[in-house]
Amino acid sequence: MAAHRSPITCHVLDSSCGKPGRNVPVKLEILSVSANNTWASVAYGLTDSDGRVSTLLDPSHQLVAGIYRMTFQTAEYWASQGVSGYFYPYVQIIFEVAAGEKQHYHIPLLLSPYSYTTYRGS
Repeated sequence: MAAHRSPITCHVLDSSCGKPGRNVPVKLEILSVSANNTWASVAYGLTDSDGRVSTLLDPSHQLVAGIYRMTFQTAEYWASQGVSGYFYPYVQIIFEVAAGEKQHYHIPLLLSPYSYTTYRGS
């Protein structure tokens, strides 16, 4: 993992127009098993002009093993683009960080008003 970037990053691409998804609010949470399986906030961010959040966590942040949820507030993005007909007001991507893994996790989101896709990026 590079020491100069957040251990978890994301990228939003608006596939309906072929441009970065700018100013999309992003929230990162971890599942707290000890608190009756509730989600605990870890970080908040906003995509930049290239559709990226590369500073979600401090580069020195040590990830805890567990199940994480990244929520993209897509309704706010579509409203800023003047799009009123969309199907997903937000997108939640749930992923797991295994114990002992010292890797970078990149979560790309390819977005359009009626669909989205994601994968583990690099």
